Amino acid sequence: MNELFETGKKIIKILNGHGFQGYFVGGCVRDVILKRTVNDIDITTDALPADIESIFEKTIDVGKEHGTIIVVMDDSPCEVTTFRVESDYSDHRRPDSVTFTNELTGDLKRRDFTINAMAMNEDYQLTDPFSGREDLDNRLLRTVGNPDERFDEDALRILRAVRFMAQLDFSIAMDTVAAMTRKSPHLKHVAVERKLVELRKIYGRDNILHVKHMLVSTGVKKEMPFLCEISDNDFLNVIAHSLSGEAAIQIYHHPDIEEKLSELKISNEEKSMIKNMTALLNELNQERDAIKLSYLYSPEVISTVKTLIEINGSKADDRDCKIQLLIDSLEQSQKLPIKKTTDININGRQLMKYFNQEGGIWIKELLGILEEEILYNRLENDYDKIVKWIDANVEIETGNIKVN
Repeated sequence: MNELFETGKKIIKILNGHGFQGYFVGGCVRDVILKRTVNDIDITTDALPADIESIFEKTIDVGKEHGTIIVVMDDSPCEVTTFRVESDYSDHRRPDSVTFTNELTGDLKRRDFTINAMAMNEDYQLTDPFSGREDLDNRLLRTVGNPDERFDEDALRILRAVRFMAQLDFSIAMDTVAAMTRKSPHLKHVAVERKLVELRKIYGRDNILHVKHMLVSTGVKKEMPFLCEISDNDFLNVIAHSLSGEAAIQIYHHPDIEEKLSELKISNEEKSMIKNMTALLNELNQERDAIKLSYLYSPEVISTVKTLIEINGSKADDRDCKIQLLIDSLEQSQKLPIKKTTDININGRQLMKYFNQEGGIWIKELLGILEEEILYNRLENDYDKIVKWIDANVEIETGNIKVN
């Protein structure tokens, strides 16, 4: 067990010493059984939030009304949540009310999937009332109890089912898939931000096409922002390892859906990344050289587009030429004399003073010419040499430049 579990054992022992139960619960139990990396642990207890705060020296209230207190132990934060049962979910997102209980099984019963409804004590003995361990062994995802009820409670669980299928490479039980299909319209009640978190986790898996078929066949895709604008056929015919890669190649094929990208509520930085990837895909259909591409696009954009073409290219000769150009571009990225126009060792103010001219479009034109000369190593990026080159090659009259 890793250090997080050792820290968790200390918390559980302290709870036990005060007469309370304490168990590891949820994803950390699932992942340790699967021998996956555990990045955080959760503990469940019959101690009330006020008890937790009085027992431990350093606590943070992150949801006392729902029973959750963060306990800081050995400088590591750990969520400690009181056993609870939940009322109806009238909005298909969150319980109308939460009631604390002193029964572990009652708490596990409210959870989404059997593989997340297991608990372990400090000696790592398993409490598994819903056969989650058996489902792990069978690589099967199924809900705790009636799947229609679980998805009625929180519609996001439908998308989480697809996410776990992708991450763990599990199958989904037939009755759970049927309920996902029946209840997928409830996803309209889920905030875009919550959907986006799950969508990001779906990508980057080797089984992405299988997962995409699940999104389509259950109707989940119809309830996803932006993805709902893509035809099922186009969606299934693209392989992408990230949501931004998916968006870029779909916009490349169907530019009219770009205006729908805002529905995803992604950051401006990611929107810029998608815009640049789409632009590069279009650039590759024109006569371009590696130096120019490496100057116009970041290595991240070039590398991502290269991968998209490798896994989606159809015409072998055309695909191979594009891939080689992108490989050359990545190599050139390390050799560029300048990365952007402002790297040129002369600026607009200096040009105005040198020519004794007022500002105007000529400055941008001249900087563009200098940029090209320096980029292709026909001119060294040195002020004196730039001025000397200007003297030999440039004439200017009343704001108009002429290059000899």
